[in-house]
Amino acid sequence: MRRLIPKSRMGKFTLALIVLWVLKTVFLTPQIRYYEPRLALLLDLVGPLIAIPVIYYFWKLFKYSRSKLLWKIRRRLFVTYFFIGAVPIVIIIGIFYFSALLFYYQLSYFLISNQIGIHASQIHAFNLSLREGLIQKIIENPHSTAAALKEELDADTKYLLGQYPSASIFLRFQDPATNKFETYSNQNYSKEQLDEYSVPQWLENEGFFNGLAIEDSNPENAEPRLFLKSFVSSDFRTDVPFTIEVSVPFDHYLLSRLKAALGQDLLLANHVERRGQGLSVMLQNTDILPENILESTFETERSKMLPRLWSIFLFPTSWTNGMEIKSYNSNVLIVELSIPKLMQNLYRDESEIGKTILSYLQATVIFFLLVEIASLVIGILLTKSITNAVYNLDRGTEFIKRGDFSHRIIVRSEDQLGSLAASFNQMTEYIQRLVKERVQKDRLERELEIAKEVQEQLFPKQVSRMGRMDVAGICLPARIVSGDYFDFLPIGINSLGLAVGDICGKGISAALLMANLQATLRSNVLNLIPGDLRNGEKSVAEVVERLNNQIFAYTAANKFATFFYALYDDSQQTLTYCNAGHNPPLFFNGNQVQRLRAGGTVVGVFADSKYDQETIKLNSGDLLVAYTDGIVESMNEYAEEFGESRLIQLIQENRHLSANEIKEKIVEGVLSWTFTEERDDDMTLLVARIISPSGVLENPQSKA
Repeated sequence: MRRLIPKSRMGKFTLALIVLWVLKTVFLTPQIRYYEPRLALLLDLVGPLIAIPVIYYFWKLFKYSRSKLLWKIRRRLFVTYFFIGAVPIVIIIGIFYFSALLFYYQLSYFLISNQIGIHASQIHAFNLSLREGLIQKIIENPHSTAAALKEELDADTKYLLGQYPSASIFLRFQDPATNKFETYSNQNYSKEQLDEYSVPQWLENEGFFNGLAIEDSNPENAEPRLFLKSFVSSDFRTDVPFTIEVSVPFDHYLLSRLKAALGQDLLLANHVERRGQGLSVMLQNTDILPENILESTFETERSKMLPRLWSIFLFPTSWTNGMEIKSYNSNVLIVELSIPKLMQNLYRDESEIGKTILSYLQATVIFFLLVEIASLVIGILLTKSITNAVYNLDRGTEFIKRGDFSHRIIVRSEDQLGSLAASFNQMTEYIQRLVKERVQKDRLERELEIAKEVQEQLFPKQVSRMGRMDVAGICLPARIVSGDYFDFLPIGINSLGLAVGDICGKGISAALLMANLQATLRSNVLNLIPGDLRNGEKSVAEVVERLNNQIFAYTAANKFATFFYALYDDSQQTLTYCNAGHNPPLFFNGNQVQRLRAGGTVVGVFADSKYDQETIKLNSGDLLVAYTDGIVESMNEYAEEFGESRLIQLIQENRHLSANEIKEKIVEGVLSWTFTEERDDDMTLLVARIISPSGVLENPQSKA
């Protein structure tokens, strides 16, 4: 049951409406409407409310269909072409089609009405001729007998019957001998039928008639028939009043003559009702009952299906009352819907102009048909070229998503689509190259990480302490590896070597030179004779000189390093140092700050360079801070350097702290001063402080 209940609000609302609709269909009765009007009102609202989910789900279906239909570019182009090209063409064709149908219908109606009018005029002309012949006969012989009038009528009607063999002529006259009205007809009517003949009351007032008429004065069991009638009466010049009625039935003969003039088959039917409006009124279905067909020129039998037909409603005059019959159950003239036959009749072979116009029309239609076919083919080819390019690009992106950057699109044209395909190929080539470079970069980064780990092993692993000297050091690389160097070198029991260096450049080359410098320094220090210090010889300067010669011999000419090396003797409480072009370390003795400058030039530039050394007597609380230029040259957002003065002030404020704490304070102050996260240079710091013999840190300010 839970699966059948929708989760969305609209789904639950729709389900509730369906349940209410079922209840309304089953249980809503007049009794419930009477006893429960509120419930009945609620159930009556179900119908209008159902329109809400119908519109909602129709919109959802439309959006889903649109997304599925228009996802592919080819379908979207086809839909676009359909609305831009096909729909207007269909509308124009529809307008021309219905306009042509209307023109065709009006033309057919005009031609048929014209032919019927011509035949009606001819019949009326014959009737007038008959009247003039009888009047002339009566004038010549006022005492003409009935037999003479009949003889004269028979002699004159042969011309009318030659044109219309089925014509019926009724002569009603007053017999001079008996003064009674008699009726004579050229057809074989019985005496009772002739005695029943009478002139309608409305014709006695009019005196003449010419046109279509329905003979509805027959008995009730007789079917009304359509005739072309002409009625005339004698005038004041005769003493023998008479009337002549000529009736030509709408039979097969008359339809054949209309067909000969129109070129299309016709049939006459009765009891044909109008069904629908507009075109459905003009176009009759082919299921006309055979018993309703009165006359036809079609070669098919009445029981067989007829072709598509025109309905031309005729509005004849009732012979009984003289009123025009507008009932849709009157006789209907059905015309074959055949444009070729009508065109063949209009553009006869006898007319050269008509033939020329028809040939021009045919050539125009064929030309436009060929243009439309060519446009369709060109449109399909252009669409295919566009969609193929988009398909190839989409397929290429699938290869890229799978990581195959070697896929290339075949460029088949030199247009914008071909340029797009070429750009895609170039892009994949660049991506493939970038991937290779990224792989190499990742490999280099892994190698640099390994180099960083190796370099970190070269620095002192922990803070060393030699007797009364408390030392601390740190190196912060600007990149993965550093070109700076610091080291603590224990020499014997009471001696400690302190080293700080700055290699020119950055990165791998500087790190390699730093490793070389570290190895060379340690090698030279290990080769020293501990007794040299006691003898006062230049052991520190000699270490720097050897280091300079070796760096010069094994490195390039443009590679050098600034270097500071000092030897602390715990037994003598002295510090012997040599500065080889390095930033002068700061020595704090009481309130005095001394810069240790004794030494020489940078190492690795000149061979056989000579260096000096200086020995300083150390007391409790004295402080030594050696650093590289990355400390004092750090800049803030205003491009202002940290500077040596700020470093001295920071050290003096924290001189009472331990060496490690002083180091942390300096690093914190410099990093907070620096504006950018990525530093321009490596930062290395070495701090050494002399503590009291008891091992307690002294405050230099209180001592002073």
